Amino acid sequence: MNTVTERSIPVGRRIDGSPWPLRVVEITGTRPGPTTAFVAGMWGDKPLGCLTLHELVATLADDELAGVVVVVPAVNLPALAAGTRVSPDHHQLNRRFPGSPKGFVTDQIAHTLLTTLRDSADCVVDLHSGTPAMALNYTYDFGSLDLSLAFGQLPVVVDHTYPGQLSSVLAAQGIPSCLPEFGGGRFTSSQPGLRGCRNVLKYRGQLDGPLEGPRRVSVIRDLQLMLASSEGVLVHAEAAPDVGAAVAPGELGCVRNVVTGEVVERFEVDRPGGLLLMAATSMQIVFPGTYAFMVGFPCDERLLPEAGSGASS
Repeated sequence: MNTVTERSIPVGRRIDGSPWPLRVVEITGTRPGPTTAFVAGMWGDKPLGCLTLHELVATLADDELAGVVVVVPAVNLPALAAGTRVSPDHHQLNRRFPGSPKGFVTDQIAHTLLTTLRDSADCVVDLHSGTPAMALNYTYDFGSLDLSLAFGQLPVVVDHTYPGQLSSVLAAQGIPSCLPEFGGGRFTSSQPGLRGCRNVLKYRGQLDGPLEGPRRVSVIRDLQLMLASSEGVLVHAEAAPDVGAAVAPGELGCVRNVVTGEVVERFEVDRPGGLLLMAATSMQIVFPGTYAFMVGFPCDERLLPEAGSGASS
């Protein structure tokens, strides 16, 4: 039987002196193998990833597991407590790595999490999810394409990274990592994320069985990101598809002035062959910089890696 242990790592201090703890769960299998870490809750408005990792822990308790699985289900407690993307100290955690042991709480969390993962794992999946107002369907790759493909449920976006991301820093230090984004809006099921996490463990030889999901995965380099540049109300086109679906050239939505009703901005797909990767999910007030839609144009299609083929990566 696998061994499940927990530990709490204190980070920073609340006003009453109590710490913001990082809860770390470790599942140690009955056979030797690699160590894979999964983290969630990087943004405070994306709780579906947190719940998905709790389900992952539950499913692994009685599985025939090789090696160790490290799970940090709720990374950014200050932002999760506020329910906001940006932390209460006005910093975005996934732009602050490697962090610092002193200063802003966000930097202290980044430093503690990175140190914990670097000391305990040889591969990290940073699991993200959508929000009630935004649905997402893709995996960001950080130079370990087979790992990103192995998640298996989502198209893989390559060559789109930002400084200060956890996965960027890990990759620079030689630790493979990827960042899946799934769910949001009416897509509230944890199952795509759970299957993807288990696929990674199968790919790394830690779980038995074939990888689940579509046998072929699209690889995307070219993105058309649509941000609002005007204040107003975002209105969807009647034929706007769901995230993950193919999208034809044409209008996905527009921004209308709430006083006059006039259309002040249109969001249009500029060429054929796209997949809708991200979409605002409802009529809502938007401001300059609000995410509206993102379309990806596949440049390749790859087969899912074989189970066990990433046991040494």
